[in-house]
Amino acid sequence: MEQLTGAGHRSMRAGLTYAAVAAAGAGLFFMSFGAIFTGSWTMLGFLLLGYAGVGACAVQVGAVRPGMVALLLAVPAVPWVSWLFPASIPEAGLPRALLWPALVLLMGGLGWLGGRAVIR
Repeated sequence: MEQLTGAGHRSMRAGLTYAAVAAAGAGLFFMSFGAIFTGSWTMLGFLLLGYAGVGACAVQVGAVRPGMVALLLAVPAVPWVSWLFPASIPEAGLPRALLWPALVLLMGGLGWLGGRAVIR
């Protein structure tokens, strides 16, 4: 696990890992967004598994905490979901519009589970 008091190579590796995780989260979200709007549900399933893969790789290679990885994977989707959720309510109704925030929670949760699976 990442040392909070240490400096140098270990903290640089953690910082680079966090940046890579945020970039991967943005890329995976936009590809998931495209898969949803094109109706490619198989592709969406593989992209969601990618969140678990990124979480596992980040914890294994970057020696970072799974909770932070999950947060950084989901953060790039927050601005889009904060726009999509209220915009979807009039057209789809509240229950269907709640699928957007649920999807972001699932993405973060899969990243956390991937990270936890590597720790054990």
